[in-house]
Amino acid sequence: MKSLSFQYPRHSLGGMLRALQTRSLSSQAAPTPANSIRDILNKSKHVPDHLSPTNSRLLTLSLSDYLPAECLEPLQPQASPSGKTAQPLPQGHHLVYFPIQARPSELHPDGTDADHWPGRPFMRRMWAGGEVRFRPGWEKDMPLDGREAVCTETVEEVRLSGEGDKAKAFVDVWRRYTVADGKGGDAAPAIEERRTLVFMPEVEALTGDAASAAAKSPPRIIKSPHTPDYAFALTPNRALLANFSALTYNAHSIHLDAALTLAEGHRALLVHGPLTLALAFAALRGAAPREGVRRLEYRNVGPLYCGERLLVCVREKEAGSRTGAADERRWDVWVEGPAGGMAVKGTAVTGAF
Repeated sequence: MKSLSFQYPRHSLGGMLRALQTRSLSSQAAPTPANSIRDILNKSKHVPDHLSPTNSRLLTLSLSDYLPAECLEPLQPQASPSGKTAQPLPQGHHLVYFPIQARPSELHPDGTDADHWPGRPFMRRMWAGGEVRFRPGWEKDMPLDGREAVCTETVEEVRLSGEGDKAKAFVDVWRRYTVADGKGGDAAPAIEERRTLVFMPEVEALTGDAASAAAKSPPRIIKSPHTPDYAFALTPNRALLANFSALTYNAHSIHLDAALTLAEGHRALLVHGPLTLALAFAALRGAAPREGVRRLEYRNVGPLYCGERLLVCVREKEAGSRTGAADERRWDVWVEGPAGGMAVKGTAVTGAF
């Protein structure tokens, strides 16, 4: 999914639906998305999976040529261990478990699924940001021993911003990860995650000189005011993007089809939003190896492209800015593109497990 700079709008759902029923969001829009929004809002979906070490092992292998050794998790065994030998799910590796399970025939033409789609005219999807929270003791509930686990997914809020070609629909998807207790009960989630997706109207495909001009237009550059305490650089290539698409069961064409991204005004394949989140977890692992992440919140504020160098940065906040438990440390987290502008910005809290 693409990254996008935005400010969260604060329109109420009721007012939004009334507005949708009285005006068109686009001069060429078909029916308003009010009914589609009602269809997806506050309806829970359960996505089962097994905590096999295979997915985690493959993610570590995919990243191993790009990351410093201190940022990588130990390579998981090829078979599921049992008992006390099983390692907990590495932080950030939940992204390659619990994928949306859809047939190819159920996908949109660009390869995206319809589970969180707010309806026409919003035919383009990007990953706008999110947050991840880890409950104390979560690692005991998520060992990679092949046990059954479940993700309960709910769309809890939909917000609109803008009109016409500038219209956007922001969809907050909450995912709560629990291990099956074998009794049909609802265990407290070990991990809670918000994924904010932004949907936009379809645009006319660019060709020829128009596509080249759009791809060459200079990006808006906002530089971080801070120098990182810890950072690493990498250049994502097609192999990394293809591997991550496969691991996340994600057929979105903007990560795989260069012709499509050029037609949308981009100069290359786009790096996945969740891949940059995995890189942020890796940077925190390198900066604070004896601690775990308790919370991480982030926004994607610009695109990152295949074949272009990026820099993943973390910086501990000053002691006076600390809040919460005495053993917690707070961090700024950001990712810079090749010109030094921020493409991802966020904050994290770490502490002892």
